[in-house]
Amino acid sequence: MYVVLILLTGLGIVSAMHHPMDFELVDPSDLPNHVQRGLKESPNHEAFSTYQHGDHTYIVYHLNEPNAYSTLQLKAHKRFSQPIITATVTHAVDDPLVENTKVIKLKEFSEKEFEFQVVDKR
Repeated sequence: MYVVLILLTGLGIVSAMHHPMDFELVDPSDLPNHVQRGLKESPNHEAFSTYQHGDHTYIVYHLNEPNAYSTLQLKAHKRFSQPIITATVTHAVDDPLVENTKVIKLKEFSEKEFEFQVVDKR
């Protein structure tokens, strides 16, 4: 009986530690004008900007460096109810025409709650 209780407790802790969030990828060129004008740079990470509109929060990742990114992913997950936004860079090319901005839209989150991370795998 104790073994089952310990296993269930451990399983609950593991599931609370890390689980994906529902988000929608948005094309940066499709952002409404009021969102583009209202974006605020994150004080924790200058490459991220946020904008809250109603019950949606838009999160934009844009980094101005000499090399543009050909593979850039933006994901959202939770760790102990803390929303974490992760940008993963996996390849860089020296081509200014390559898109290096990603946008996701989340429901029902305040822009003050987020933790931002960048994983550079170049």
